[in-house]
Amino acid sequence: MEFIENKISKEDFLKLNEDDVMFITNPGRMGDEDGSTFIIKQGNDFKIYRIDGWMYRNKDLKKSEYISLQDASKQFPKWYETWENSDDKNYKGKYTYIYMGFGNGLSVDNSIFNEYKPYLDEKVKKYLEGKEDKESLKFAAIINSWESAFINMVKNKNKKNHSE
Repeated sequence: MEFIENKISKEDFLKLNEDDVMFITNPGRMGDEDGSTFIIKQGNDFKIYRIDGWMYRNKDLKKSEYISLQDASKQFPKWYETWENSDDKNYKGKYTYIYMGFGNGLSVDNSIFNEYKPYLDEKVKKYLEGKEDKESLKFAAIINSWESAFINMVKNKNKKNHSE
């Protein structure tokens, strides 16, 4: 399985149900300042989407086709609420928020978080192996590892389903 980001039209984006969103990133000041990646679960399948252009919108893109941060926050209000409450340790919502440094974040649906977290921890640990200043690199490790952790989780789940 590869991490292939699908394009989505604004019309199709506005038809999505947030209850199907399992993962969604929020932009920050560095790393990924220009958009979000989100993963939708439909039955046993996952579909990966990417929205770009929040800071550096392509001038050739018609306004009616452009998916803005405001559009995303209206379509996924529980995600936006999680992002706004990311510093509140007592906040309980649809997602668990993982800070990825420089304002970047990953929101993981609580229904899948406990299954996903060990995969992320393993990938972060591997990323940091042999590095001297692990503490200062932990956010870089998360932003660079979350996708491969997701892929490993899905591959492992598919192996289990095929062996049963």
